[in-house]
Amino acid sequence: MPPRCVVGGLDNLHRMCTVAALRVIKEIWTFTDALGVTSVDDQLFVLLARYVNQIAVHSINDYKLLHHLSVPGLKRYSMRDMTSCVQHKCLYMSDCDNSCIHRYDLRSSAVIQWRVPDVPLGLSVTPSCNLLVTCRETNKLVELSADSGQCLREVILQPDVVNPSHSVQLTTCQFLVCHGFWNDTLHRVCLVGDDGKVSRSYDGQCGSDVGRLNMARHLAVDTDSQFIFVVDQHNDRVVLLSPTLEFACSVSEKLSRPRGLYLHQPTRRLFVGNKTGKVVVIQL
Repeated sequence: MPPRCVVGGLDNLHRMCTVAALRVIKEIWTFTDALGVTSVDDQLFVLLARYVNQIAVHSINDYKLLHHLSVPGLKRYSMRDMTSCVQHKCLYMSDCDNSCIHRYDLRSSAVIQWRVPDVPLGLSVTPSCNLLVTCRETNKLVELSADSGQCLREVILQPDVVNPSHSVQLTTCQFLVCHGFWNDTLHRVCLVGDDGKVSRSYDGQCGSDVGRLNMARHLAVDTDSQFIFVVDQHNDRVVLLSPTLEFACSVSEKLSRPRGLYLHQPTRRLFVGNKTGKVVVIQL
């Protein structure tokens, strides 16, 4: 089934390049929940819902499974997200049960834990290579130093940004935040300033129609076009938004309870982790 596209106000050539080419090219079977996806150099890392061998390492080129990594102290039901830093050659995993971040050094295999004063959920790396942690219970974003794990700043989100699950800092120094959980009224993607106030948003009421979301779980930004990909988990789709948070299209082919997103810029491939035990690869 081809992607469903509803695009308004976009230049025709831009539309062809960013929307019409979306297609599923591969399914990487993990046989357990794929909680997060990221890469460093030529390796693709998938966070799995396991007690040991939690990280599957694949070739980014042909998706061949190379080996597994185990992170001591990281338990199956406490893991929420994973990201990576190419500059520091490390992986970060969020641990909600222990309110900490596990930092795995890919060169030495050393693991250290950074405490956070809340339940950490979504993770991303800022343009300055620090770690951005989304904290659901206190509705805030926390930036941690990549070198020490020290808290550099906190962004307190405005009161109606309830249950944030993931955030990304843009090159404009603003933040994209997705929020909404189960019975919440608002399920949105918001553009937020460093004062925590929303300047623009996509969606509002929970739903499945075009223009609505049902548990916006994870984000990825195309640094070339500035288009935004959103995991719309309970609608079993990924929604593509314009840089101004306007609906462009949605992709639902082969997706089932998607959780995490990773956009590999060199190959322009979007990796979508699913709760049904696979990673779906979408070519942009």
